[in-house]
Amino acid sequence: MTRPEDALVVCERCGKPHRRVPLAPGATATCTRCEAVIGRGHRIGIESVLALTVASLIVFLIASSTDVLAIRLGSTTATTTLPGAVGAAWNEGEHLIAVLTALTAMVAPALYIGLRLYVLVPLTAGKVPFGFGPVVRLLHQASRWSMVEVLTVAGLLSLVRLAALADASPGPAMFALGTLTFLFAAIEQAGLQHLWSYVP
Repeated sequence: MTRPEDALVVCERCGKPHRRVPLAPGATATCTRCEAVIGRGHRIGIESVLALTVASLIVFLIASSTDVLAIRLGSTTATTTLPGAVGAAWNEGEHLIAVLTALTAMVAPALYIGLRLYVLVPLTAGKVPFGFGPVVRLLHQASRWSMVEVLTVAGLLSLVRLAALADASPGPAMFALGTLTFLFAAIEQAGLQHLWSYVP
């Protein structure tokens, strides 16, 4: 039996509750108080979201383990990975930058992908994962802290600035970060509210 509170959607901006109604693909529901978007009709199913999440995991592993930049100055070539850049910033005494970079570019995206898989794999199999509600709320917070797109733009700007000083070229991780930005955007379009419709 569906409980009354399960049929409600609470606006994340102002907190006003609304009764959940089915939405056609492409349609949106807005809050009657502040007009924030509180629901979307999705064109892609949960299996497609799972496929995008698995692809994000693969691309994230590439972004975390391969070179971000290659800088050549004369006969010397220097390369670094994302964890290597965080370690270098820490060793240079830039502790705050190192921690924020690790949190927003590594920990939060990894948590976002991991929590998505934890929720989506059982739901696709017709089961509800343990702690579904708290996990979805934590997933919402992880999505706020993930800033892969900011890192991608910062990396591209660094390439432009370094081009005047040395021969700089993007590594595989840079392309992976750009791809991950688009994958996360596609996943975010599906939102989180639709997941509750798979809970009996």
